[in-house]
Amino acid sequence: MLDYAFIELLESLTRDEIRSLRKFIISPYFNRSQKVVKLFDIIIKFHPNFESPKLSKEELHRKISPKLPYNEVTMRRLLYDLQQLISKFIRQQYVDRKEAESAIFTIEELAIRGAERMHSITIRDAEKIMNSIEHIDADSCLNKFKLETEKFYFGMINDKINKKSFVDTEAGKLINGITYFISYFMLESIKHNDTLLNYSRSFNIKQNKKFISQFLDLFDFQRLEIFMKTHSLSGIEIVQAYINSLKAYLYFDNEEYYSQLKSSVFDNLERFSQTDKHFLFARLSGYCILKRETLPPNDLKYENELFGIYKKMLTAKYYQTEASKYMPVDLYRNILIQAVKMKELRWLEEFIEEYGRQIHPRRKTDVINYSYAFLRFEQGNFDDSLKWLSRIRLEEFSYHLDIRSLYIMLYYELGEHDAALSAANAFRKYLKDNTMVSDEKRTGCENLCKYVVKLINYHNTNSKTDLSSLMVRLNKCKTINSKIWLLSKVQSLDKSVKKAV
Repeated sequence: MLDYAFIELLESLTRDEIRSLRKFIISPYFNRSQKVVKLFDIIIKFHPNFESPKLSKEELHRKISPKLPYNEVTMRRLLYDLQQLISKFIRQQYVDRKEAESAIFTIEELAIRGAERMHSITIRDAEKIMNSIEHIDADSCLNKFKLETEKFYFGMINDKINKKSFVDTEAGKLINGITYFISYFMLESIKHNDTLLNYSRSFNIKQNKKFISQFLDLFDFQRLEIFMKTHSLSGIEIVQAYINSLKAYLYFDNEEYYSQLKSSVFDNLERFSQTDKHFLFARLSGYCILKRETLPPNDLKYENELFGIYKKMLTAKYYQTEASKYMPVDLYRNILIQAVKMKELRWLEEFIEEYGRQIHPRRKTDVINYSYAFLRFEQGNFDDSLKWLSRIRLEEFSYHLDIRSLYIMLYYELGEHDAALSAANAFRKYLKDNTMVSDEKRTGCENLCKYVVKLINYHNTNSKTDLSSLMVRLNKCKTINSKIWLLSKVQSLDKSVKKAV
């Protein structure tokens, strides 16, 4: 089996893309080696898996040059040349797909060569391309910044200044460019600081939070907002949505800012790119997740709101971006948990069936296995849940904590208390040793282990533990995983004790 980086890339190509790639490889402009063409034709027959033992350098050499002895240097050179051609093809695919960026590259090259007429023609073509785009996003703002500033500087070098009106017109181009760049800066800075914050929370990287706070202190986003409303040429809707996102989290206690964020998103969906829809819906759902933790358990306002956001994301496929059509595993997990909270088990089964297939192929099998284990547990089918759980081979970090937790609860439900105790102790040690687990997640998992151990000890020692007191402590515990399940177990013990009495 070949261990080359381009194999992974070939796996991702469709049949149409493979045909285009072959045309690219046989073009004498890019490649004049018939051996490289033959090498490609042999390798691509193994698409899409490329796992055959026949796919070795020795076997490939025998098919390409049957009359010559094996030469390692020759094979390495041929494989390297093929890899370089595939890389060039991918760059060409990008250029063909990104018309606006391609036009900008052409304009810059024409400016270097001083080709004034072609430069003007390409400028007009680029403007038509950009004006035809229905949405405004960070990429389009950056492209328009480059276009406006390129027009200005090329004109400054090549045009004669003979009227004040001409100067005003030219200066307007630069002002437009600056305005587009500010839009680009605001969109990207808000988006990536938010991503960094969530990433840092997930993996307990505290120093990043300080960086984000220091960065935000550098800018007065309120004044930037006023400036953009005054000077923005187009796309103010997306800039406003991002500003509202920032406000919703900065002024978290004021729910009016969440309402403004939601309105600015839902009222302008047709003006946003797929990637921006993905990001903004993630911000809406993230707010609901944080907000529900501040409310009493019986207040379901944001539980219902969150479930509605998730359903909208699924129906409109806002979980996808231009870069990826797969369902993110963290989002998938959050929807699993929310459906259980809403007691929508029949809906959840349909969700797993339809959207489990939307996860990346390399992670799909284990995620689906966990999904059914989780669902069967909630349905009370513990033996079947354990069977699904035992099929999981890989340890995806975000699910690893869930898997360990589920094993503990399953062993308890099945009456295998020694196994549950052993699993709880092993989980505690894992949490202690793993510094990548955030403080909040660690506390939630540790408290689950602690109360399961208390339940097991109650069974094993005929303890006269005051179950009412245990219930009170559980209710007061704010950071704990599977709290509802634990409460139900204490309640069932309390009922059985009273019945026996």
